[in-house]
Amino acid sequence: MDRRTMNQMLAAAALAPLAASAQPSFPTRPIRIVVAYPAGGASDFIARMVGDRLSKTLGQPVVVDNRTGASGALGVSEVAKAPPDGYTLGVTLGDSLINNVALFKALPYDPQRDLALMTQAVFSPALISANTDLPVKNIAELRQYAAQHKGQLSYGSWGIGSLGHIAGEALSQRLGASMVHIPQRGEGPVLQDLLSKTISLGLSSAGLAKQHVLAGKITPLAILGRERSKALPGVPTLREQGIDDPIFDAAVWICFIAPGKTPQPVLQKLIQEIRTILALPDVDAAVVDRGLEVMATTPVQFRTSYRGEFDIITRRIREIGIEPQ
Repeated sequence: MDRRTMNQMLAAAALAPLAASAQPSFPTRPIRIVVAYPAGGASDFIARMVGDRLSKTLGQPVVVDNRTGASGALGVSEVAKAPPDGYTLGVTLGDSLINNVALFKALPYDPQRDLALMTQAVFSPALISANTDLPVKNIAELRQYAAQHKGQLSYGSWGIGSLGHIAGEALSQRLGASMVHIPQRGEGPVLQDLLSKTISLGLSSAGLAKQHVLAGKITPLAILGRERSKALPGVPTLREQGIDDPIFDAAVWICFIAPGKTPQPVLQKLIQEIRTILALPDVDAAVVDRGLEVMATTPVQFRTSYRGEFDIITRRIREIGIEPQ
């Protein structure tokens, strides 16, 4: 190596730290969190609670932007198409990343290609409830009643192709009940149908149903998931009651996502900050009070869980015969 080349290398090495220090650190401007569901819901609650604390730790404003429609597809699509620079994040439900793949003929994003799965922030165990006129207190009694009233029962869910719809149909098939599905635009209307006794059974989040359960206005029958809900610890899971279909192990989870090609250092910083916020005692308390439970998964845990649920749920949608729109 000649002296000139050596001098050039030494000069470059000396300037490298200066160049690195001259580059602005992330973030240098406001961050936007696109929420794929309406204001006031659980997704919006999580986005605003985390966003408020994230703005303090990062030293930049965090703006929550609700972009709703098409079962979450509009908001998720906006995140997928945003510049991959860390300044646009998304908060959505698992339904928009899994169920929508099987429900839309032309979904404007591929969750596994166009998005970075950051963390599953929280989950909400789903509850199967009955109206109080139905003379059942558990799944065994429901099975017996359904055998005597085949085709006469109905169940409500928060939408066609939702986890509530799929689980409700799977339960109907398991019991041989031939129940009629009554879809709604959200879990709130499902509970109203239960309270007015226009449906036999309803699927909703345990947290939202809790007040009606404690007031004796609806009858809790079972929790979806492998473990009981902290919101309603006295209600057994379907698995505990002898029904072990994998679809009943699923829960409604809320996650953070980013555009697929967001640089890893930026992603890692954001994920670390978000998971740290979710671990704070006051955040955990607020989450539990809302009937939710903290997950705060790593990206690896998120991807593993996602792949497992994707296969189970999309296969079940095809088996049920729900046609893509």
